[in-house]
Amino acid sequence: MIECNQKTIPPLPWHAFIEYSYMLKLVTRKVFQRFLLYLVGFLVFVFVFLMIVAERFVGPLINERLRTLIVQGSEGLYTYKLDGLDASFLGGSVEVENLRIDIDSARYRELLAKEAVPSLTMQLDVGKAHIKGIGVFALLFSKKVLIHEIFTQDANVRLIRHKIKRETQHQSEVPLWKAIRPAIKLVDVDQIKLDGIKLLYKSADTAESMKLQFDTCYAVFNDIRIDSIAAQDESRIGFTKEIDMRFRDLKFRMPDSTYKMKAEAINFSSKNKILELVDFKVQPTLKDKEAFYKAVGVQRSMNVITFERAKLTNFQLGQFVRREIISADSLLIEKPEFYFYTDKTQPPLLESKMGKYPHQQLLNMDAIVQIKGMAVRNANLTYIEKGEKTHEEGKLTLNGIDMSMSNITNDPQLIKRNPRCIAKVYGGILGNSPLNMEFIFYLDSTNGRFDVTGSVRHVDATQLNALAIPLANTRLQSFNMQYLRFQLSGNDNEAWGSVFMRYNNLYVVLQKKDEETGKLSIKKFLTKIVNKYTLKDSNPGPDGRERTAVPVIRARITTQSFFGLIWQTLFTGMQTIMVNSGRIE
Repeated sequence: MIECNQKTIPPLPWHAFIEYSYMLKLVTRKVFQRFLLYLVGFLVFVFVFLMIVAERFVGPLINERLRTLIVQGSEGLYTYKLDGLDASFLGGSVEVENLRIDIDSARYRELLAKEAVPSLTMQLDVGKAHIKGIGVFALLFSKKVLIHEIFTQDANVRLIRHKIKRETQHQSEVPLWKAIRPAIKLVDVDQIKLDGIKLLYKSADTAESMKLQFDTCYAVFNDIRIDSIAAQDESRIGFTKEIDMRFRDLKFRMPDSTYKMKAEAINFSSKNKILELVDFKVQPTLKDKEAFYKAVGVQRSMNVITFERAKLTNFQLGQFVRREIISADSLLIEKPEFYFYTDKTQPPLLESKMGKYPHQQLLNMDAIVQIKGMAVRNANLTYIEKGEKTHEEGKLTLNGIDMSMSNITNDPQLIKRNPRCIAKVYGGILGNSPLNMEFIFYLDSTNGRFDVTGSVRHVDATQLNALAIPLANTRLQSFNMQYLRFQLSGNDNEAWGSVFMRYNNLYVVLQKKDEETGKLSIKKFLTKIVNKYTLKDSNPGPDGRERTAVPVIRARITTQSFFGLIWQTLFTGMQTIMVNSGRIE
């Protein structure tokens, strides 16, 4: 038996084991760090590679997506031109230069022949725009356009309104989200900001030639989403969740340049659905009376209209853009001032006013109107007429006028439910005489039917002489009217009704004007005859019996306005009572 002597290896001391473990960890850490370094380097390489690729392809891809959105989305109605597009993959941003969107004339004529032109079209010139926060990978790999913000301070926008038949307004069109498929599955933009751009709104009808020019426009559009889900969201205006717009320095001129319009601001917020017009004014381009009538050459009224503020509440902007429907709960006009001047020495304006009563003009509007109520607060009206024979100016004033109006609509469905538009007017006339009137307009009438009732109280000779002397060469030496009440109805051809008037101390002085000196003198003999045998100085008379004008009938001439017919009918009734030919009660 052979025995081998084996040398026994002593165990490692504990401090050596710790040292060995430390060395092992150190080697592992270095290997891991080297691995991370290689991994980071690889990822950087991949990132740089993707950045280079993206820089090469993102710009053209965005360009192509814009073309699809504009041209294909409008079914060829618009053309698209872009001079420069600088895309940055690293920042997810794009700089756009000289973007122009125009209407394709051939396609426009084709749609026009089919009566399929949208009610509102657009032309756009953008010098520079900034697109920030683009979802590059979504754009490259999933056909989704995701953008944080689009911003421009350098743009001109032209909006053109097209007249379309009401029966074709609700015809279905290919939805935008469907028209851009399959090239684009989704467009999602957090915000579009327009800062100080120029905006022109005009009518495509050259006969109308209406143009509204805004020198400065600020607008913010939040949460724009173009897909099938957003298209079903009725709270969106188009595809936009929230809109805030402010227009400054409105300018407008009539086609014949006789009138111009301006406003300090127009504001709209979709959050509270309020459209507001601030410091509005319409006035003749030629402010001097002689220059105005030299230009128009006829008895056209020279008008100036101003108001501090007009506000539409619950205004449905989406309805107006898509279907040209003016829909709101209420319209409030604050402190309007109306100034009307007519020179009767000019040749008469031989223009038919048939079919131009207030409610007839409402019914004939191209846009559909759905306004539940309107209120006018603290209005003042001044009417001045230069007499044809006297060449003097008579003045009628209405002050502190409040008006309320309900059911302002030309929508056939709403008219079936309620065919009456009612307006109530309260205020003062000829200074401080209380005025109260109510108008009923029958919207379902084919001949302009209307009713009007009203009363005026406490009018004296001094007040009426402001009209009687310059317009009729007649002076009221004395007159005290306690009240005037009337109930009238009318249509396109005539007005009829009843007039009641109580007064006393009526004495009229007839005058004549010397053509050479211009001085007024009294027609003494004719004045005595008229006051003694024609006019009655009081009503009721000494016997206590009251005269009334029932019925009063006045035929309308074709050139007579709505208020002209009412005044002539009312004046006929007053004459009937004053000359003792009225009915005795």
